[in-house]
Amino acid sequence: MDPADAVIDRVRVERLDEDVAGPWARGDSRFAVVVEAGGMDGVFAPVDELPAALVATWLGQSALRHPVTDHTGLLRRLLAELGPHAAGLGRWAVGALDCAVWDLHGRLADLPVAALLSDRPTPQVPVYASWLSLDLNAASAAESVKATAGEGFAFTKWALRDAEVREIALLARRAAQWAGQSVALDALGTWGHLRTMDVAPLLDSEAVRWVEDPLARTDRTAYTRLRCRSEGLPVAFGERLSHVEDARALLEVCRPEAFTFDAVWCGGITEAQGWLGAAHDVRVPVHLHGRAFLPAVHLAAAFPHAAGAVEYQVVWEPRRQRALRGTLRPDGGHVVLPDRPGLGVEVRR
Repeated sequence: MDPADAVIDRVRVERLDEDVAGPWARGDSRFAVVVEAGGMDGVFAPVDELPAALVATWLGQSALRHPVTDHTGLLRRLLAELGPHAAGLGRWAVGALDCAVWDLHGRLADLPVAALLSDRPTPQVPVYASWLSLDLNAASAAESVKATAGEGFAFTKWALRDAEVREIALLARRAAQWAGQSVALDALGTWGHLRTMDVAPLLDSEAVRWVEDPLARTDRTAYTRLRCRSEGLPVAFGERLSHVEDARALLEVCRPEAFTFDAVWCGGITEAQGWLGAAHDVRVPVHLHGRAFLPAVHLAAAFPHAAGAVEYQVVWEPRRQRALRGTLRPDGGHVVLPDRPGLGVEVRR
């Protein structure tokens, strides 16, 4: 079937087989979003229960009979359907459905998604490693950081959320020493204004690439205030944003060291292209969040001028990829773009 003639016939949500993709642990994503057209499936997985339920009970019906190749029109339809709920969970559900439609489009066209987005996608994508569950105070921390950095990643990222101000600065220096290069820190929204302002002058600029999400809220007022009061502090944000207008305003005013939005949480591959463009316009580096690793790889391959190293979550991503056949694993700090149609992997169903 010519992709231009295909319309969405059916949208469904499947529970992944625990015997194949499990055993499940708390926090594991257990569902797949499936879109059908012309007797062919497009799939995105794994997906968490709440966005999957939103697709199954509401958004999937809104996508029926829509042309497969009209991604922008479908995005507008879905966001209009959500109305005031088109943020947070709503965007996540739209993003999962959008990625499944892109997978279907690629399969119908017999092309990888990256080749639908660009005439000349790059064959491999740089990645950086994050290990946010590692306690940098643990006895094994030095060995873990050294081993991870030794795998050739572009750089590494570590979480620092519960420590006191001086301990944060000390652990940041240690992590950089163990890694043999500067590291990114993720505050996971826990530092707040006061702690961030206290930490800022203590951080070694040669040791810390950026501090990600130091504030609980990602809005223009909060980060403008932080930028004024913590001059010189390299910050990163993006995954907590829901609207490209908010992202554009923040990028223009605050100029972060990195824009770290998620390709599914923002609304999917279709929406992510606009977010990449917004960052490129103001020359802010993009390092796509690792929760949606496979779509992020296709976007980074299609737009290497706008997207740098993609986050690879060294503990969580292998667990998520148990649901897939044809996994993407870094080698020497890069992953090879799948050359199979669509997103390039099969869901183990």
